[in-house]
Amino acid sequence: MRRTIYSISVDGRDVTSNFEPYLNRLHIKLTDGGESDTCEISLDDSAGQLQMPRDDADIEVRLQWSDGGGAVTFRGKTDEPESQGSRGGGTVINITARATDMKDKSKEKKTKHKDAATFEEAAKEFGKLAGLNVKVSGDIVQKKRDYWAMQNESFMSWGTRIASELGATFKIRGKDAVFILRNSNDSVSGQLLPTVQAIYGVNIIDWQIRPTQNRPRYNRSVVRWYDNKEAKWKEETVQISDETARVPLIDTRKFADQGRARDRAESNAKEAERGKGGGQITIDGDPEAQAQGLCRIAGLRAGINREYRVSEATHSYSRDGGWVTMCDLQSSDKENS
Repeated sequence: MRRTIYSISVDGRDVTSNFEPYLNRLHIKLTDGGESDTCEISLDDSAGQLQMPRDDADIEVRLQWSDGGGAVTFRGKTDEPESQGSRGGGTVINITARATDMKDKSKEKKTKHKDAATFEEAAKEFGKLAGLNVKVSGDIVQKKRDYWAMQNESFMSWGTRIASELGATFKIRGKDAVFILRNSNDSVSGQLLPTVQAIYGVNIIDWQIRPTQNRPRYNRSVVRWYDNKEAKWKEETVQISDETARVPLIDTRKFADQGRARDRAESNAKEAERGKGGGQITIDGDPEAQAQGLCRIAGLRAGINREYRVSEATHSYSRDGGWVTMCDLQSSDKENS
């Protein structure tokens, strides 16, 4: 019978055996951008026997099966340890760690510009100011603009803003910052992310999926920009693949040139297409479940069986429940055959 194997190291030292008698549960949450990957560890402190851990420690957590296969690995820094309990209800210590170091220079505000450059050139130069090694993947590598600017904002804020304009996913992991083309299952290394197989009667535990969601549905994406030559406002419009949607998605932001407006309109269209359907599915622990990758569902029913985009994957282990993986799903342009 296979079993879950986990390991925990702090500042390069294996402390798995120290944690094992007190471990209630651990969660590793992997996101597709906009926030940091996180790890949460809950320890039984009912007798007050544990020492409060320090923050800012390097931590690595791994989950895998005893019979082999890949592993889920989280690396980050501990952040704000917490004691929690109630009268008669016991006490626990919660340790939270983030892949993004919330104390480093990535949140320091800067003003910087770069003229006539590709996105990769600008991102690498701005990232260097924050002490980060920047990696860019996909068509956005060669996206060129006359002017790139950080406007009294941190690299973290700039990365989030510019990724939303270009239709990219932005994340910081340790000293690496990555920009990956949105709605692709590419990794920065150039390799395809694996596709998770979720099969009824094999590894599916539970699910809640809506094949269509009406609120995020639009028929086109519209962004306004100002034409200096003609001294008037114009619009960039991108059609959204949704035959039954009846209203446009109109961006509240306005841009100074057509190129930036077009980029934003295309980015908004991609997000709208992802929001047409989705939900959540819980399966037996699967190390291949990663944010930005795909999940292929089979054996449920017509209209549900298809591929979805994984927007967030949470790997949870507990002493009683073992290892399970919950995937937040959004629509993908790939249908099952």
